[in-house]
Amino acid sequence: MRRTSIFSVFVAAIMSVALFYLKYEVKNLEGQLNKLNHSIISDREAVHVLKAEWSHLNDLDRLKDLAIRRLKLQETDPRQLKEAKDLSHVQVVNDPDLEVIGQP
Repeated sequence: MRRTSIFSVFVAAIMSVALFYLKYEVKNLEGQLNKLNHSIISDREAVHVLKAEWSHLNDLDRLKDLAIRRLKLQETDPRQLKEAKDLSHVQVVNDPDLEVIGQP
């Protein structure tokens, strides 16, 4: 009976230490989980802000205004357009791309 009592106390002590260790391990993991959740929320908010900024930067009216102000582009005059048959007199010398295209 005495061995059984000593064994029971020993098992109880081991279980107490294991539960104590497990409690602090769970608290540590919960802290890490909370930190990750906060990080995920802040990253989602940053992505939301970046998407809004991207939408603003790609606004067609804004881009058109910037192109007019900065690039000084003009509309294409119909006389500037050519057809492929009009370019038959143009010769390209030593163009490696033409050699690749001509090979089967």
